[in-house]
Amino acid sequence: MLFPDDRNFSCPPSGGSFQRLEVPYTYRSEMYHFMKKDFSKQFSFIYASRLEEMAKLLEESVQKKWGNEIPVKRLADLREECPQKCIIIGTLFKHQELKPSILREISEENQLVPQPPRSHYTNDNDILILEDALQRIKLVGKIDVHSIVTGVVCAVLGYQESDGRFFVEDYIFYHGGPQKELKPLQSSPLLVLISGLNQTAANDFSVSLELLQQWVFGNLEGLVEGHDWEAASIVRIIIAGNSVKASPKAKNHLPSSVTTETDQLVGAVQALDSLVHNLAQSVPVDLMPGEFDPANHMLPQQAMHHCLFPRTAQFSSFKGVPNPYAFELADRYVLGTSGQNVHDVMRYSKIDTPLEALKATLRWSHIVPTAPDTLPCYPYYQKDPFIINECPHLYFAGNAGQYQTEMWTAANGQVTRLVCIPQFSEDQSIAVVNLRTMDCRKVSFKTGGCDTGEE
Repeated sequence: MLFPDDRNFSCPPSGGSFQRLEVPYTYRSEMYHFMKKDFSKQFSFIYASRLEEMAKLLEESVQKKWGNEIPVKRLADLREECPQKCIIIGTLFKHQELKPSILREISEENQLVPQPPRSHYTNDNDILILEDALQRIKLVGKIDVHSIVTGVVCAVLGYQESDGRFFVEDYIFYHGGPQKELKPLQSSPLLVLISGLNQTAANDFSVSLELLQQWVFGNLEGLVEGHDWEAASIVRIIIAGNSVKASPKAKNHLPSSVTTETDQLVGAVQALDSLVHNLAQSVPVDLMPGEFDPANHMLPQQAMHHCLFPRTAQFSSFKGVPNPYAFELADRYVLGTSGQNVHDVMRYSKIDTPLEALKATLRWSHIVPTAPDTLPCYPYYQKDPFIINECPHLYFAGNAGQYQTEMWTAANGQVTRLVCIPQFSEDQSIAVVNLRTMDCRKVSFKTGGCDTGEE
């Protein structure tokens, strides 16, 4: 019986009818751990650290593209009366009139001026400004203000005009850093990527979740033609955020409404614990926090506390991990987030798809450039952990509006598989990556059939 009457996800694995493939795994997310919490520092320190580190990384790229004849200058060294073609390395700041401002909101509230809600904050009057350690200058010329966001470090080639603006003739980013050469694999290990489970105490897509579990356990072999080997080849499952459904905030603060909201959250966490408990009996599972999960809101989000998962925590195959999350699997370097970075880039630019936003963050060599400007993050002051010093072989983002993937080749020749994972609660589908070929496909568990789509 494929779907038991009990919808509490209590169906165990198939009893070990196959030997699951095993591959080496290395945890590489130590830089996202809070060693100590110090919120006394100003957020400007993270920009200073970001610029200092990325300026050193960009020097080689600058020489490779533009040679040694054009000088690299600081903004303080520019002279309006004697313009000279030069290179400036700095942090981009995007001045946007429509960007939310708490001071402007207070002023508008006092004048009782209603403002329509916005999902995007771009405007044709947006301005790009380049900042170094001492000064800032307005940019004009051959650079698209709508394809960039605040916080990106780049090198610009050009000259200062008589009106004090800097005319850009060309510009470059770091493009993701060096990348290890892929070692050939004899087997085809599969990495399963899931996001947006949005568990509630009683959800309406439990049949799809049950089908997903049976597929992982190997109980669907023979039902999906040509994929009998899949279950045994699944080596790890990554659940990339928003596993617990956010309940709507109560309009009042009466004890009854608070109690109801708490009960709903507890029920949702218990449902998640039950689901992951079943999966972890059969395959390693890594659980990342997301925007609406019971974890800290600031990036990097720390792993959800193990006490939330009393049933699952007993398994060594279960691991609570941070967001962002970095690791090596079968000698492939994998980096990913639960999607907040991608959504924020789209919000403050005219980049209109999650895949293009994900690609942009890799091209900029920074996972979340809009933090701390428009996304909250910890006030780092010695090192920015979000810089991409090593180009990943696989780079993913969870909770995208739809499944998207692409094999991206950087300017320096690095090749990365990009994957945007759909929300399971909306699409009932997952992404599956073959770590030998780095091919990716969507597998759907919508009621009525199990569909696969190759990419």
